[in-house]
Amino acid sequence: MHSKRILPLEGVLNVRELGGYPVADTEGQKQVAWGLLYRSGDLEGIAPSGKRCLEQRKITTIVDFRSAEEKQAFPGIELSTVTRRRELPIDAGNLMGALSPGGQWLFNPDSSKAVEEMLRLYALLPGEAIPRYREFFALLSDPASAPLLFHCSAGKDRTGLASALVLHALGASRETIIADYLVSADCLRSRCLPYEESKPYMVPYMTVREEYLLTALAEIDKYGGLDRYIAKELNADTAHLRRLYTVNR
Repeated sequence: MHSKRILPLEGVLNVRELGGYPVADTEGQKQVAWGLLYRSGDLEGIAPSGKRCLEQRKITTIVDFRSAEEKQAFPGIELSTVTRRRELPIDAGNLMGALSPGGQWLFNPDSSKAVEEMLRLYALLPGEAIPRYREFFALLSDPASAPLLFHCSAGKDRTGLASALVLHALGASRETIIADYLVSADCLRSRCLPYEESKPYMVPYMTVREEYLLTALAEIDKYGGLDRYIAKELNADTAHLRRLYTVNR
């Protein structure tokens, strides 16, 4: 099922959709509708064929969680179908500050320290991102926004948590949410390979681990759990979202 969900677009990695995931519903067995919700990293470098593929999917709205610094380095692409582009920068998850002007990695060359830093990032993300995720869910609540694509630089941290929140709002199980999150490790595998021997301390920053997401979810528990966080902090109406984005299986 994951292979069907991943868009193999030349020149970019980690572009996929949320369609087809099973969700719980009082009316019976349902799933996330295909063709309405997409997640990705930045699309800089996409081949013309990939751009045509996204346009054929009639992407209407693009939500960009990247910082101004990230967008300056990689401005992104224009799609003829997009009528709404929303910039919702979230600083937690921006790893560009880890590079020197010459492009050298500044973080401590110790993989265990890298994991610790990623866990700290994920602990910060739920609180720091509330205003941006609230705007994101407001966009999702507008039927005119779909098909919608949301992304950050690698499509794994800010986008990964956003995807987890969306899937929970639509009724997906914890197992489904974690499985979707971990697909990023497979999608970004080719990016990590060159560093596994030469600079292994960089790999924890460039991939995902289950413990990262679980750290963010534990922080959300401090707000009263996912249901309360989505309803009270993000002002989202899950019943409305399920009407928009789920269908019978």
